[in-house]
Amino acid sequence: MAKAAYTALDTAKTTRTHYRITLLSVAGTFLDGYDISIIGVALTIITALSAFSYATTPLGKGLMAASTTIGMLFGALSIGYITDLRGRKFMYLWDMVIFIVFTAAIALSFNFWSLFIFRLILGLAIGADYAIGATIISEFTPKKSRGKFLASDGLAWWVGAAFAFVIGYLLLPFGANSWRWMFAIGIVPALIVLVLRRTVPESARWLASQGRIAEARNTEKTITGRSDILRVAKQKVSFWTLFDKKYIKNTIYFGAAWFAYDVAFYGIGLFTPTILLLLGLSHSLSILGSAIFASMAILGSVFCILTVDRWGRKPVTILGFTGMFISLLVLALIAMNTPTDAFAVGSTGVLIAAMYILFEVTQSWGMGSTDFVYGQELFPTSIRATGQGWGTSISRIGAILGLTTFPTIVALYGLGYGLLFFAIAGLAGMLLTIFMAPETKTKSLEELTE
Repeated sequence: MAKAAYTALDTAKTTRTHYRITLLSVAGTFLDGYDISIIGVALTIITALSAFSYATTPLGKGLMAASTTIGMLFGALSIGYITDLRGRKFMYLWDMVIFIVFTAAIALSFNFWSLFIFRLILGLAIGADYAIGATIISEFTPKKSRGKFLASDGLAWWVGAAFAFVIGYLLLPFGANSWRWMFAIGIVPALIVLVLRRTVPESARWLASQGRIAEARNTEKTITGRSDILRVAKQKVSFWTLFDKKYIKNTIYFGAAWFAYDVAFYGIGLFTPTILLLLGLSHSLSILGSAIFASMAILGSVFCILTVDRWGRKPVTILGFTGMFISLLVLALIAMNTPTDAFAVGSTGVLIAAMYILFEVTQSWGMGSTDFVYGQELFPTSIRATGQGWGTSISRIGAILGLTTFPTIVALYGLGYGLLFFAIAGLAGMLLTIFMAPETKTKSLEELTE
């Protein structure tokens, strides 16, 4: 019965309503991409201010870069679980309120620790949106195009990241307080999203799983023009379902692969301006270069949207990890074997740029986008947001590891060994996907999990 319960949603023609719901859902990921990336630009200014002098130490720099990520670690799992208990829309609105309030607080922060604490709390909202936004998209969209709609979450992240680097580059000449405006600008789109999200209905799948069949049918009819939801068994919400023998392999793969991805991605992403400075570029050119490389990731996300429903989730994810591993390994070897003053010149500089572009395109083509797809297709409605939150939280541990370890490795052993550390993480993700990842394309959510 469950397999046929949502035929109208699964077989519906794509309409403007699907695009509107998706756009409002991925807006949270756009804001995450903006916030995570803008701190990389802001750090190049903050570290010169006496009130934030602790950020000049390797640990301080790592903690500041990882502050939002630490908050996401707790927010994704806990609020994802609340989303499965209370419904998708409840936290869909509240997490945006938290984002607005604490982004304003960040812009007004007065020393290292106030900035760290405000960004940590902001991370709770960002982590929550990872679990909520993707879940809403997956539970409304048709099964044949579900992959591309979910992969657009990855595209939104990179549009936000590119926007951050452009804003950072434009505001850089405005002096020591320009970093405050870099953060404050993020409030404007968040306010717009908060207002428009009020029009998004509660998920029909979640309503039906709670025994609220009449409401579920009304929602389905609003989205598709018809309703054929059958009476389904009420589902118990339990965190421990993730570790049931039916889902344990999915749980392990999703957490471990995303962990490996974030070790490399966050370390490279947030420290790109710093890495480019170490490779010989000027301050302004390192910011501009970061914007250019972030735009290459947008291209990779577009490739994922175009291929994930045709090629399948698994081959696309393997391709992404393979490109990450190769590009990072080559960059590490260059850094180990090239004199510092020769990094940014001649054929070496061209090779560095090519490897950076390869990294950005493939990481966003693969796990940088399919993490939003797999997280929705590996778990049932009762724990779908919890499952996405689980992957997000475990991945943030990887991100924190990358962010705090990289500056220390560079300080002790040099840039080459820091990049090699990231390359090994890419290799681990590739092997995990080859041996553990399932293929989930073109099936309904109920076929995959029930």
